[in-house]
Amino acid sequence: MKALIGTVVVIGQSDRVDEAAAALDELSETSGLRVILISQGTKTQAKADEQDTTIRIDDLSPDYVDNAVAWLRLSSMPATIWWRGGFPHTLDRLATLADRLVLDTEPADQAWAQAPELFARTALTDLRWSGLTRWRAAIAHMCDLPHVEECARTCRRLDIEASDRAAARLFAGWLKGSLRWTHEVTIAITNAPEGASTPLTRVRLRGNGPVLTLQVLGDRNCLEADISEGGGSRVVPLGDGSLASRFAEELGVRTRDTAFERALVSAMEIGV
Repeated sequence: MKALIGTVVVIGQSDRVDEAAAALDELSETSGLRVILISQGTKTQAKADEQDTTIRIDDLSPDYVDNAVAWLRLSSMPATIWWRGGFPHTLDRLATLADRLVLDTEPADQAWAQAPELFARTALTDLRWSGLTRWRAAIAHMCDLPHVEECARTCRRLDIEASDRAAARLFAGWLKGSLRWTHEVTIAITNAPEGASTPLTRVRLRGNGPVLTLQVLGDRNCLEADISEGGGSRVVPLGDGSLASRFAEELGVRTRDTAFERALVSAMEIGV
């Protein structure tokens, strides 16, 4: 039997809890997690159904979710709360019980407005952030070239084609903060073609110099980073973008992510 390394508490509507449970089952082969599944509803008393290392409570009123978490979490193990939607006012109480709080809601900005006041209380992130890891890394590698970094800093227009507009705003917020844009940049987000399987499909930065383009190649497994005016291009794998893979990446982070925090604050200022 695997040694347990932490507790994951999933909170949300029943169908979204089920989806997360399936993703955590995929991770069970490589990690020892104690899983608590709580679907929200109308009941005021918690009846826990325990099977092996998984505990489930169904149809619990949001007003009592924090009590259930406090009852079932173990102080001897780190606790990650995977919040998949519900009433945002419950986040304030849940933050005190979580070593890490992962937002994962539809719509995304359901909880964003409340997030900044929770930064100092727990290590907070959004699951969309891990879905942008390869995109952020590709831009960072391009900016290792001095003339490319200067172009990115003087960017006047950012075009993002996305199937997830919230992820696009988060990416734009990260660029704005990381490159310390002090001037007005036109940010345009358009919808990706129907059937796109990645949150972003193309990003283009235009400034004083070469145009920087990131785009998903036709097979959807690779990301091409291109620098115009003879700057060359590079192709990197996009990696596994499954729900299980993205959450596993977040489990590997234990501390506050200040880059994410700045990106989220900037994203909320982008009204596109």
